Amino acid sequence: MTSGGTLLVDVGSTVVKVCTRLRADRFSAVERIGRIAGVSPGDQVGELVAERRRTSGVTAVRVCSSANGGVPVGILGLSGRHSVAAAARAAVAAGGNVRYERLLTGPSNMPAPPVDVLVLTGGVDGADHHRLRDALAGTRLADHPHEILVWAGADAAEVTALLPPHRRATNVLDRHLRPCPGGLTDLVRDIYTSDLVGRKGLGALADVTEAPIWPTPAVVGLAAERLSRHRLLPDVAAPFVLLDVGGATTDAFVCAELRRGHPPRGGPPDPSVVRHVFTDLGVAVSAPALLGRLAADPGLFELVRAVAPERSRGLHHDLSAGHATALTAPVGFLCCLFLALRRLTAPDGPHQIDVGRAASIVVTGGARSGASTAQIHRVVDAAAGGSEQPREVVVDHHYLLWAYGIQDVPARSPVSPLSC
Repeated sequence: MTSGGTLLVDVGSTVVKVCTRLRADRFSAVERIGRIAGVSPGDQVGELVAERRRTSGVTAVRVCSSANGGVPVGILGLSGRHSVAAAARAAVAAGGNVRYERLLTGPSNMPAPPVDVLVLTGGVDGADHHRLRDALAGTRLADHPHEILVWAGADAAEVTALLPPHRRATNVLDRHLRPCPGGLTDLVRDIYTSDLVGRKGLGALADVTEAPIWPTPAVVGLAAERLSRHRLLPDVAAPFVLLDVGGATTDAFVCAELRRGHPPRGGPPDPSVVRHVFTDLGVAVSAPALLGRLAADPGLFELVRAVAPERSRGLHHDLSAGHATALTAPVGFLCCLFLALRRLTAPDGPHQIDVGRAASIVVTGGARSGASTAQIHRVVDAAAGGSEQPREVVVDHHYLLWAYGIQDVPARSPVSPLSC
């Protein structure tokens, strides 16, 4: 029996990915193990950890998960440009899925979708809060269904006294209106972890891992930040667009400089990589929503010609009719990839990404099983259009970005020996 190493585990919607970290930046080959129907993720992974401990002598365990597709988050704030934007950035960085961003003073007749977490924010510490108090007093929280209420605005007793029971995060803005998302990011990530432990049965694993259980998008985000500074993968250069297609969502990590109208140097602080999440683009949990989007998409014929040129008419018919079998691998993955790139680049869309200036487009994610490199290249070229410079399309065949990211999750205090 070989000894040593850290077992790395990613619990996804349809598969569990496993590898061993042998030493810094050195990993064994990644295995993909199908989720067992009727068995909780915690039980399945617990058995796996016990088996690897016996046969491989692993000394530590790290776990991340996207099994529930991320925490749905709604945001209500005083200023769309400042507090709302900063809160949305914080939630997304934590692996949350922001379902809406609205103003406290906005129209009250717009129904809000239910969310797990409702974030209220506004104001600056030490300022006059009369406008904020008036806005909160006129807000009907009953019109925004939620399970957990979070205040991430001004630290002022006269403001928080207006709120029902809630959880507190530090203000997402400093006194100079600069984003300070760290406190809210940590809180949303903690809520996500609690959800995984409670609903997905990962509590026993949380007791033996050497680092907190993080959401998979946040883990990939760590790797993307590192990739923006160092060439982790051959042929990948910044600025890049990184697309991670999964069973529940598709996540895009984009170098900030690719945003149209990106502020010049010397402007307000900006993250090097920005995450965008598409909650309706996934090959398993989100498959029904994906079918609905495809059937109504005006670019459907262009999409099917890129995905399956040899049977484009038949595939167009099946997708238009909403046949679930049309998404059989790798079609669902390729459709998610196409739609995500199209949304990122849409000139009238909210993301405003200039993919034409990207030096690299990187594709990863457990959902890409069965897709050939040629298919991925063809779909990327069709969706992203021309490039202002030579552009590399790189497929993370060995899931190295996930491995790099999970090894970089900050460790906590020492845990008890493995007991699985």
